[in-house]
Amino acid sequence: MDRQFNRDKRSSHGGVWTFVGYLSFGILGILLGAALLYGLFFLYLVPAEEEAIPGPIPEEENDVPEEIPLPVPEKYLEPVEVVEKVMPAVVGVTSRVGVDSFEGQEVEQTESASGIIISSDGYIITNQHVIERADEIMIVIPDKGIYEAELVGSDVMTDLALLRIEESGLTYVSFADSEKSRVGETVLAIGNPLGLQQTVTAGIISATERQVRIPGTEYAYTFVQTDAGVNPGNSGGPLVNLEGKVVGINTAKITLPGVEGIGLSIPSNTAERVINDFKEHGKVLRPYMGVLIDDWLNYDEPEPDMGIYLVDVAPGSPADEAGLMPGDIIVAVDDQRTDYLAQLFDKMLVYYPDDTVTITFFRDGEIKETTLTFDERPDESFEDPFTPEESEEDEEQIED
Repeated sequence: MDRQFNRDKRSSHGGVWTFVGYLSFGILGILLGAALLYGLFFLYLVPAEEEAIPGPIPEEENDVPEEIPLPVPEKYLEPVEVVEKVMPAVVGVTSRVGVDSFEGQEVEQTESASGIIISSDGYIITNQHVIERADEIMIVIPDKGIYEAELVGSDVMTDLALLRIEESGLTYVSFADSEKSRVGETVLAIGNPLGLQQTVTAGIISATERQVRIPGTEYAYTFVQTDAGVNPGNSGGPLVNLEGKVVGINTAKITLPGVEGIGLSIPSNTAERVINDFKEHGKVLRPYMGVLIDDWLNYDEPEPDMGIYLVDVAPGSPADEAGLMPGDIIVAVDDQRTDYLAQLFDKMLVYYPDDTVTITFFRDGEIKETTLTFDERPDESFEDPFTPEESEEDEEQIED
């Protein structure tokens, strides 16, 4: 009986454990099924944000070439390389002048300076003062020979002259944008000083807008100032940067006692405008306002600190018709500041006769605007109907 009871007891316990086992397996199956459904749902129905959905590539993307690195700007040349590049385009300019001696015999006088070949077909730029009295102009090209030159045009105000020789295939130089020249930039002056053939001096740009008044006139222009040696005979030669491009035409130096290292060059942008006018018109078409002007410096309010002071206005001139009056102070032309004379004349070389500009000026402490249409400056005189006094100081300071 006891054995039967124990057997029944074991049977009862076995049934309980069997039931619990089934229940546990059932719950585990449910959990595994739920996990599987959860994984399938997010794997196939909800793609992860960081994964791109595969698909066809648009046609415009197929045509995009591979990315190519931007070209590295050309480096500056070594001074030796600049000289080798520019020197073949630097020429000698000899002007011959017939002079009657006291005995009635004609004596030939010659002067030598420099010039620059600016096109392969024989155009050459030099200074006006180099050829102003010449009866005959000869060009010396090293390793090529001597050529007689034709005078295409000359201009006293900018001290530039354009010549041409009958030759082709010549080595020539290009102009830089002188407005981009920087103070401290290394430059080379190449020319024929004191009759020496093709010499080179080196220095830096000391100033980019050095005002120089033209003796005997009311005109002034900005010059590139350099401490590279500029001596008699360098006139008309190039001032070049380390790209081998012309930033200025050497023209003069300051010769005050105790002053050294101040050479002056005509900016390349001025030269390009004048050259274009010579080629098209044989002269510079210079705009005319009809005013007598001077620099204005004043630090008392409400007047401007700097500007162009109108000393007088010619009756019936463009300035008069625009309503400008003596005592007005011009401070801008077409919104570009004119702090001193040379800036005004530089800006006027951008314009031509019949062009209309906006003049900004001060009058009685108030800023005003007017429009002015340029006339063409008369050929017969460099004076507006005024005769400015020649400055002895200016003559002493500048040597060709």
